[in-house]
Amino acid sequence: MNPKKIDQIGCIDIGSNAIKYKQFRIIAGDNQNYSKELETYKRIPIRLGTDAFRKGKIRKKTINKLTESLDELVSNLDSKKINLIGGFATSAMRSASNGSEVCQHLNAKLNLNIHLLSGDQEAQLLNDLSNSFPADGSYLFVDVGGGSTELFYKNSSNVMFKSLNLGAVRIYLEKDHLSEWQDLEAFLASLGHIKNIVGVGGNVRSLISIINDDINNSVSKKSLNACLLSLVKLSKKEKIENYNFSSDRADIIESAGKIFLRIMDILDKASLRAAPWSICDALVQKYINENYANSGVNDFSSSEET
Repeated sequence: MNPKKIDQIGCIDIGSNAIKYKQFRIIAGDNQNYSKELETYKRIPIRLGTDAFRKGKIRKKTINKLTESLDELVSNLDSKKINLIGGFATSAMRSASNGSEVCQHLNAKLNLNIHLLSGDQEAQLLNDLSNSFPADGSYLFVDVGGGSTELFYKNSSNVMFKSLNLGAVRIYLEKDHLSEWQDLEAFLASLGHIKNIVGVGGNVRSLISIINDDINNSVSKKSLNACLLSLVKLSKKEKIENYNFSSDRADIIESAGKIFLRIMDILDKASLRAAPWSICDALVQKYINENYANSGVNDFSSSEET
């Protein structure tokens, strides 16, 4: 039996710096094994973190903009018969006093299935990524988002995870707190000998692409530090022109880099690499596992985004 596309599945990630949409082809292989391949990736630059971290709630005009953007996205999917299985809202929504109400509004207005994730739930989703690596205790998985950072570690006998209110937008807005940095250090101190940090998110991919011609290669703490020192000398306009960053990436990328650099300061023997993976991958893989017989393990490297 030759591999055959049997379905198209979409998932939405409502983050603190942008809204991301991933669409996958579900592929049927031999022996009723199923896998997924990324078909479409879209990014909508709506920075919910500005409202959530400065005002404590999502403003009405931001809700309207979010609703209009998602309505346009969903309308296009309906015309193509995409199976939109829902998605997640993360740090900005859970930090906002009206985050739950905003999710309920979107679900009712647009017939979506958006779940407001807790930090622990978001961190545990990194287990899906970790399954593609040896469980030998040498890997730490780190998802640096706009509003929070999730960490996941496991070895043959133990699983540890942590969610912290440290994110690129939160730091850029100077809304991070010393206690969160201290909690990060305490978590890292409890780990074994980490040799590999696997970073998740567009910022880490962008940083590594500056350092390496091949984004799949690992980078050292020294290289990351040199990269950040060069970026801080550039204006936002120069970063956009030199590296083709989006406007909402250019102003926060150094803030994301600070988190990775602090982790590498503590785990000073570890190198950093980027994973082309997001929590949308985890939700879709869960859907495959629950709805298709004998679903195969997905190769996360097939899911590329920018």
